[in-house]
Amino acid sequence: RRYPSVHPHSSRNLSAIHRTVIVLSVRLASVRYTSAMASTQAVQAMACHVGGRSGLLSSRRGSMVGSSLGRAPVRSDAGVDAFARGVGEIIAQEGQRGRGRGGGRGGGRGRGKGRGRGRGGRGFKLRQSSDGKSHLGTTLRYQDNKPFPDQPSTSPAYPDALTSPMDPSPGGLVDDAPIKFLPLGGLGEIGMNCALVGTENRYVLLDAGLMFPDHEELGIQKVLPDVSFLARWRDKVEAVLITHGHEDHIGALPWVIPALDPNTPVYAGLFTMQLIQRRMKEFNLWGDGSRFKVIDMGERFTAGPFEMEAVRVTHSIPDCCGLIFRCAAGTVVHTGDWKIDENPVDGLNFDREQFERVGKEGVTLMMSDSTNVLSPGRTISESLIRDSMVQKVLGHDGRIITTQFASNIHRLYGVKAAADASGRKIAFVGMSLNTYLEAAKKAGIHPIDPDELVPAEEIENVNPNELIIVTTGSQGEDRAQLAQAAFGGSRLLTLQPDDLLLYSAKMIPGNEKRVMRMMNAIAARGPQIAMKREDGLHSSGHAYRDELEEILKMLNPEHFLPVHGEYAFLKEHELLARECGVRHSTVIGNGQMLGVTPLRNGRSHGTLGNLHLLGEARLQTMFNDGGKGSGTSEDLAIEERMRIATEGIIVVDLEVFDNPPTDPPP
Repeated sequence: RRYPSVHPHSSRNLSAIHRTVIVLSVRLASVRYTSAMASTQAVQAMACHVGGRSGLLSSRRGSMVGSSLGRAPVRSDAGVDAFARGVGEIIAQEGQRGRGRGGGRGGGRGRGKGRGRGRGGRGFKLRQSSDGKSHLGTTLRYQDNKPFPDQPSTSPAYPDALTSPMDPSPGGLVDDAPIKFLPLGGLGEIGMNCALVGTENRYVLLDAGLMFPDHEELGIQKVLPDVSFLARWRDKVEAVLITHGHEDHIGALPWVIPALDPNTPVYAGLFTMQLIQRRMKEFNLWGDGSRFKVIDMGERFTAGPFEMEAVRVTHSIPDCCGLIFRCAAGTVVHTGDWKIDENPVDGLNFDREQFERVGKEGVTLMMSDSTNVLSPGRTISESLIRDSMVQKVLGHDGRIITTQFASNIHRLYGVKAAADASGRKIAFVGMSLNTYLEAAKKAGIHPIDPDELVPAEEIENVNPNELIIVTTGSQGEDRAQLAQAAFGGSRLLTLQPDDLLLYSAKMIPGNEKRVMRMMNAIAARGPQIAMKREDGLHSSGHAYRDELEEILKMLNPEHFLPVHGEYAFLKEHELLARECGVRHSTVIGNGQMLGVTPLRNGRSHGTLGNLHLLGEARLQTMFNDGGKGSGTSEDLAIEERMRIATEGIIVVDLEVFDNPPTDPPP
């Protein structure tokens, strides 16, 4: 719509503001307005949406309206005045950057902030998302009434619908479980992996992941574990251990780190630490970096009450490890996310010898990834994916476009091999691809030299028969380059009828409809699409059933706890463990404290049983809107957002005067 002219002292100031609010509220019907209408989160969300996504404002018009609103001295309501200044200022910046319709390649030159973003090249500047605290919102404020659930009950407790019956007490000698495990996320769900492992009332935090929202959580980008619980009991947490660099294992660190003591060390592998460092610097939490410690595979180190050892496993991202926890009470093994790749493209094999050795030593408790327990057989090697990719590229005349998960550095070995075999150059279209490749280069494991990439803005100048384009958007994300190109909205990538798209990824459950809508749009533009199972372009990073069985038999644990998966997956994994001869196994849910008592001479000797539910923490799931809006579902008005989206809203447009007429209206 056409925006009215606004002048600093016009009698139409407030009316113009109201009209702007109407448009913004209709376009982003998921923002909860306070009575003062001065919420920083709402202002930023609405302004960025209008300036950066909906295309309502051109560079010139956005700058004009925003600057005028920002100067408007609305004296009748301080809240509206603050709201107007905030919206005006941010819309002005968005308009100056040229993000809206007609903004041009680099954006217009604005009144106060200089040039906007250009089309992008290989170099990019680290975006600052926080001053170290502003992104936290209300996530650390809910520390009251959250007792630590480590005191055993007077009798065994069998929680309904969450666990199988635990072992009955044989009248042994031990009256409190010496090994304890408290999951804060990741059980009964995919993502948000985060747990406390402890002994003698001392604990370490295992991973700090996030989960991505479902379709009912409008306006939400990240689902987080209860960091207020960690803040309440920060004195118990002596270290943080990270198994690998996927978002469901490190994505919550910007909220977890401020909840812990500033001296709590964080341990991770070199590549994983590069990703953590970038994230911490983005949120101004890196400091001098002294608390962040790099570990090597096979290295033994002390973390809190445990002597630790990292075991190399293969997965869909480099530098993954399982962890061995040793203490006086026994040995705990957590596999991390894993599969057994018999011929990994980077030559770094799954460390069977180390697992076999600890299995012979004796494992008190084993925890293992349950993601693919329902899939029979074994996963295929990444080297076979590389070979399939080479064959596809050699058999096509025209441009090759491949899409994958940005974190899958191993898949880039296939891209590199195909490029070398066909004499093609490689271009990246998508910021996250560069982020992971940069981290791989710093860790010395990069399969492609970033300096040899064709800049994204130059791909149209390269002979199509001499180019492979790697792009983001395998899950049909609206802002990803492939999805934008599918609907003709990408400034960097224009699909051509003779293109071949290699879909080298898997549709994550819940994304099927979005991905197929994107694929239909791509097919309508003419490119050929290779995404069938027989094309052999993707392999899962999680072990299939035969691999899970192999490791269970190799470690032969006294007790087994399935982790990382939906509840049905956990139950099936428990059954598999029993089939493999593990007598003591169970399934628990997030927030339930599990106590484990080692066997004595192969027999139970705990008065409460060898697996005992000690208690349940009062956890609250936290959410983040992608900016500085963080808190509980009530804080971010998730229920209200859905109600507004499904039932609609009514906005009243009023003109308010400082000096209303004294005579009543006729």
